[in-house]
Amino acid sequence: MEFDLLIKDGRIVTPLGVSYGDIGIRDGRIAAIAGPDSQLAASSTLDAEGRYVIPGIVDPHVHLASRNPFPDDVRTESRAAAAGGVTTIGVHLNVKGENLIAGFERGAFEDCKKDFESNSAVDGFFHVPIKDERSFQEMPVYPKIGITSYKLTWGEVGAAGDVGLYRVMERLSELGDRVRGIIHAENREIAAFLADRLVSQGRKDFPAWNESRPWFCEAEFMEKSILFAEVTKCPIYFEHVTIGRAMEILTRAKLRGVNVKAETCPQYLTLTSAEKGVLPSFPPYGHVNPPLRDKQSNDLLWEGIAKGIIDCIGSDHAPYTTEQKGDDLWAAPPGIGNIMELTLPLLLSEGVNKGRISIEKLVEICCYAPAKIFGVYPKKGAIAVGADADLVIVDDSERRKVSAKKLHSLCDWTVYEGWELKGWPVATLLRGKPVAKKGEIMAEPGTGRWLPRPC
Repeated sequence: MEFDLLIKDGRIVTPLGVSYGDIGIRDGRIAAIAGPDSQLAASSTLDAEGRYVIPGIVDPHVHLASRNPFPDDVRTESRAAAAGGVTTIGVHLNVKGENLIAGFERGAFEDCKKDFESNSAVDGFFHVPIKDERSFQEMPVYPKIGITSYKLTWGEVGAAGDVGLYRVMERLSELGDRVRGIIHAENREIAAFLADRLVSQGRKDFPAWNESRPWFCEAEFMEKSILFAEVTKCPIYFEHVTIGRAMEILTRAKLRGVNVKAETCPQYLTLTSAEKGVLPSFPPYGHVNPPLRDKQSNDLLWEGIAKGIIDCIGSDHAPYTTEQKGDDLWAAPPGIGNIMELTLPLLLSEGVNKGRISIEKLVEICCYAPAKIFGVYPKKGAIAVGADADLVIVDDSERRKVSAKKLHSLCDWTVYEGWELKGWPVATLLRGKPVAKKGEIMAEPGTGRWLPRPC
């Protein structure tokens, strides 16, 4: 039977290895994987020319609509995703500071799904924040509507926060082993105390932000969260891990059988608090939580990825413009934009091409693991018969200089301005259809689908 599309002469990458071959696609799914020169028949052919073919990147950590209307951010940032080889995004629902599911009776959740599917160039799933008593009481509703991941924001501040964190973990453990709590690990009270002291000293330089949120704030919150997860049997996921000490903390927890997964981000692998250029020249760009660390932390995180201590990569993409960042380091909204489109190039250039990780490990941490952890595998994150034909052809030898003007996010700056990266996606397919080729967006708004997840 003829295929709709044949990808020929590719180096097909899975977490288990690389093999030369062809991929037959029918009705948006992978229908056949064959050796080279397979003679498979198809209506059209895309020649990979011996390049790597990897699953579409699954970015589990994306922030939209913190300052802009949700549909607008979905439209622009999903285009950036497609250009960067990202075919599935995990979106934190927090539009205009409101818990969307708390507006359930107003149809806010259905509106959010509609806005996503009407505007997105890629597929996506949602995380919901548990930040107050109302959202806590609604927790059992979320899996019934296809949401199985919860941001535990209620447990971030103060002694009452500890109670909130524990209560949410207790409740999550009752909802089944497919749900997972997402944790931002920082002791906010110590950070606030240190920030006040630095402000009183007149500090407003880039290093001041990093000094206000030292490594032990992260370590303390990780240790506490792991203890609560251990006693409640709650599956947890640490987002944006930044500190070298975390490798020891996570290793001990996993050896004890705690159901804990961990993510780091490209910026914590490649940037430090001693950066020159963009960040010190405009300190608000460096207002990110947790902050950038040091070279030793970078190295230990790479080592943690190679050893399987860090499970996956997320971008923590937050598309603020320069105007939205403002000129006050302390008042700037937290986050770094233009990360999602650069995640794959950064990991290819600074990871694979510098020998820190293998191409198989890249596929594991960027495709397989996030899809598995967040319940969209094997539909996503895999090159296997029956999986969605979300595929990226990668030229691991192509060199490009990074320029914000050439990226697709509404964010008008990048901390990687001028960096030359080696390794770029040259074609991105979503369910067998090209959504980007060589930086040109081919997908129309509304191409993407929302992904409900079973519990």
